[in-house]
Amino acid sequence: MRRNNCLLHLFASAMVALKNQRTGFAFHPPRRATIRTVRSGSIEKTILDREILPLAPSSSSSTQLGYVMDGAGDIHSLSTSTLDVALGLLSTDNIKVAFSVATFFPQIFWLFLILIPKANVTKRLMGGYEIITLCCLVHFFIVTASIAQPDGTAPMAEFADVFDPSGDPQKAMVGMMQYPNFVSEEWSHVLTWDLFVGRWIWMDGLRRGIFTSHSVLLCNLIGPPGLLLHWITCFFIGKGLPKSDWTNEESGNEEKLK
Repeated sequence: MRRNNCLLHLFASAMVALKNQRTGFAFHPPRRATIRTVRSGSIEKTILDREILPLAPSSSSSTQLGYVMDGAGDIHSLSTSTLDVALGLLSTDNIKVAFSVATFFPQIFWLFLILIPKANVTKRLMGGYEIITLCCLVHFFIVTASIAQPDGTAPMAEFADVFDPSGDPQKAMVGMMQYPNFVSEEWSHVLTWDLFVGRWIWMDGLRRGIFTSHSVLLCNLIGPPGLLLHWITCFFIGKGLPKSDWTNEESGNEEKLK
């Protein structure tokens, strides 16, 4: 019962805050609540049952409140240093920086794959998974930082419309492009996968002695057609598609899987 009362009080306080956000307001927590003020942004947040719930924008652009309710319904102050650092790191400005990194960082390695595919420096740079992993981490940061924003990457209802065959999925997708975080996530997503496939084409060319610069370039420009061009090149020179190299690792032998 105490827990329910606290929840009702929190909800009522949030409604009052929303109503008075343009004229300034005082946020009144439940009894025994300990509030600690931190400097970390323009959105006032309350930690309830260890989940961050967004409330109204604060009248002070640098004030943010935080507290935690335990299982007994008592309120305790949040460790504000961790919250401050996390919210500062997962900011909109940092998403913009990550977007630029996701855009320009891979282009350096495309040049190696296209211009000097057989050079030792290219093999050292792209022979392992380090570059691909770095691109994946940049994308993961964008996703994580976007989720931490009040609106996330995009409204889930609109995202569901993209996969609604009875509606207009294309129109829904166009509508989602108005959300910067969604654009950042999708763009880094596409660029990372393009580089992954371009690297695979390059490696297949090295293994089987196939020219790949044209296919890798097209893969960088428009994605899947680059892989199709590689298939065409393989058939044209009589190499065919690469054989499957899956092995039965669980059985401890190198038996080819059919």
